[in-house]
Order: sequence, then C-alpha cells, then structure tokens
Amino acid sequence: MTEQTATMLRLITAEGGVEISARAAVFDCDGLLIDSESLWLQMVDTWLAEHDIQDFPAERLLGLSVHDAAARLSRVISAQGLSGDSVSAAEPAERAPTLAAELTRRYSALLSSGVEPMPGAVALFTSLASQVPVAVASNGLRNDVTTMLADAALLSEAHTVCTVEDVNAGKPAPDLYLYACERLGVAPEHTVALEDSPAGAQAASAAGLLVIGVNSDPSVQLQCRWRLASLDSIAVEP
Repeated sequence: MTEQTATMLRLITAEGGVEISARAAVFDCDGLLIDSESLWLQMVDTWLAEHDIQDFPAERLLGLSVHDAAARLSRVISAQGLSGDSVSAAEPAERAPTLAAELTRRYSALLSSGVEPMPGAVALFTSLASQVPVAVASNGLRNDVTTMLADAALLSEAHTVCTVEDVNAGKPAPDLYLYACERLGVAPEHTVALEDSPAGAQAASAAGLLVIGVNSDPSVQLQCRWRLASLDSIAVEP
C-alpha cells in the first residue's frame, strides 16, 4: 500500500459533530449514491406477488447481489412448496441461476428509465475525489452500476469502480472492500466506507474499514462506527 495524504471529514451525528481522518473513501452505489434501491425493492415486491410468496418482505434482500438474492428466493420457493411455472418447478440447483437472470433483466429494464442521485451524493463524492482516491464498491452488475454513475456525472470522478463481477463473493463478504482498497493502494484502516445496507456495512466492517452508516430509517440495523441520516451530514474540510 502506498502512503497517501489524508483529508478531514466532519460528520454531523445525533450525538454531535465528529471529525475523522481518511486517506481514501469507498462508496456503495445503490441507495447510497444513487436512488435506485426503491426500484430494486419494487421489482422484488412485484416478483413476490406474482409467485404468491407469503411472509417474506422484499427488504430482506436489501444490499444483496442479484445472485445471493436469487439463491435466497430459491430457498423460499422450496420452503413454501410453490409450483406452477418454469422457475418454481425447476430443481433448486437449476432455479437460482434462472431466477438471477430474470431479476437482472427486470431490474435493468427499470433502471433504463433513469435514476437520480441521492441528496448530497454528487457534492460529497466530487469533493472527496478531488482530495483523496475514491472508489465505488457495489453488489450490482458492472453495466448497471457504470450506467447509473455516468448518468449522475460521477463515473469520471471515481478512481476505480468495483462490482460483484470482480470478486468471488459479494457483500456481506469483505471481498469487494478489500479489492477496492487494493485498487486504490490504501490500507483498509485508513479508508472510509459509506454504506446504507446491513450487508454492505457488514462487509466493510469485516474488511477493516472505518464504516459510516447512512440511512434515515432507524429500523435498519447497520454495523458501523458512525450513523448518519444523509450524505448531507458529511462535510469535507478544506
């Protein structure tokens, strides 16, 4: 790892102001930089209703890769004994890849209509990127992630973009964050991670980064050192 100049971040938490030093930053994408998580949950809700799956809220798939989401839904199909279409009738080993392909197609179609950046995302990302190396580490597929970042004028600001296709295991495994730090050339303990989902916060914590949880919903539990409601609550010190 190379030595990097650090920058100071000021966080406005529920307990007051906090200043932290970071030599690099890694951002999640869906629901953190880009307002796309609602589309994912909407798509999953629709799929669950179509398959008459009971007592399984779409929020349980928050932050998971499409492959992990498909594997979990495949287990739900088996547990509830559903049948009646080609996906439900398939053997479990065959079902998950087929389902992942279907979810990917549906989600990409929803994204094609365009998505907006989250409040404070563009200002914070560009400000940090002008001072320290900045990466995006997403459980999404590369084509979806880069398209969303480009639409928000953030793709050109990122020093590297890492997706689930770059690693053996997506979040909540630490692989994506370790890979992002390797690409940035900064040790995890000197790198800030910004995450909005339980799976993402768990991944960043396991990788040893300084984790800032960003989610306004108090019912969402995040494994993080600091908790904020919005990216607007973070300022980069000059």
